[in-house]
Amino acid sequence: MGKKAGYIDPDDERLKVGQKQLVEDSAKWKGPSHKERQQEREIKKAMKNRAKPEKTSWKQQAAGWFFIVFICGVGFVSFLFTMSDVIVGNGIVQLDVQDTAKLKAVLFGGEPWLVYCVNQDTENYRLPPVLEENARSLWRNLGLSVGVLKCWEPTSSGRSVAQRFKLNLKPPLSFVVANGNKPRTLGLTGISKGEDLEKRLRPALALEIVRIDALKQWTGSCTSRRSCVVIGHKNQAQRDTATNVLKPLHSSFRALQMVTLDTSFWQLKLEDGLMATRNKEKGGADVLCLTREDVPGGNSSYGGFFLQSLDAGSAKVFLQACLDHSSPVALKASPKIKARPSKPKKVTPPTPKAPKARAAPAPAPQRKAKKGSVDQVGSRESLESEEPLFEAVEEDEEEEEEEAEEDEVEL
Repeated sequence: MGKKAGYIDPDDERLKVGQKQLVEDSAKWKGPSHKERQQEREIKKAMKNRAKPEKTSWKQQAAGWFFIVFICGVGFVSFLFTMSDVIVGNGIVQLDVQDTAKLKAVLFGGEPWLVYCVNQDTENYRLPPVLEENARSLWRNLGLSVGVLKCWEPTSSGRSVAQRFKLNLKPPLSFVVANGNKPRTLGLTGISKGEDLEKRLRPALALEIVRIDALKQWTGSCTSRRSCVVIGHKNQAQRDTATNVLKPLHSSFRALQMVTLDTSFWQLKLEDGLMATRNKEKGGADVLCLTREDVPGGNSSYGGFFLQSLDAGSAKVFLQACLDHSSPVALKASPKIKARPSKPKKVTPPTPKAPKARAAPAPAPQRKAKKGSVDQVGSRESLESEEPLFEAVEEDEEEEEEEAEEDEVEL
């Protein structure tokens, strides 16, 4: 008899073997022990009872973020400075002694420079650390540039810079030059801090308006310069008004030398063409620009022009034109000054009064006349003590006319 599909014979040997194997596997499996189940319960309980973390205030969070940003910012700035030093350098300029235009700008342009001199033996030596470490801070704090120059090599003129300015003819040598003045030597020995170096440099960078007190000072401070601004005044009020306008602008025009000239004491002769540019307003100071052009192989040429209006805007344009030598009136020679001569005062001796008539006195016995003359009016000593013989006086009408003609051609 045949079996139906899906029929399982309970007496099948394979079925019995499978049942036996299942019973054996079930006997081998064991669940977690009591100890393991207890540990598991304790772990779950501890996780439930764990305290939640306290929330930080927004101020603490902001302070934390600020500290992180600050630290990162400082590091970033330091990184930028380091990279700039690598790319740009330490701020020290190598000056070429054969670059005449650049050398003239350094020595005569008026801008502050600290020049460290080297020769063939020292050009490969390391520069003083105070210069390498502080060159950029000198520029930021003082507007001063640092350069290295072969001061003992001849320039295009045939003379070295050391010879031109009568400086030391061998190392060590460093000098500071500013405001169109002659170089000042500067010893770097013993200077290790940037603050000390700045303190030593500041006096050489100071700007001043020079008061002309002597003839040599006029030449050294004005007519020997490429550009000079003369403030002519007859009293202190005129001088102060002009300097109050010009002094704040001086730092922008360092190559210009400014001087004051008391024209009540000094006389400055000027040519008619230059006097035609004089400001027609009376009562104020006269501000004059004098220029000098050095002609190679020839004599220097001179020129000048007046400031037309004493205000800040006009003064700035005037100073720039003076610095650039913009269309000055040509002069035949360098302007000179001299002290105004003093003229003697005309003294009229007093007329003696006629004596009153008196009765004739009895004749007196004759005496021998004393040697020497007797002044019937008074002693010379008393006359001189009352009024000096010579002093400056106002001129009469004819002299005033002559003086008026002179005023037309003098400052």
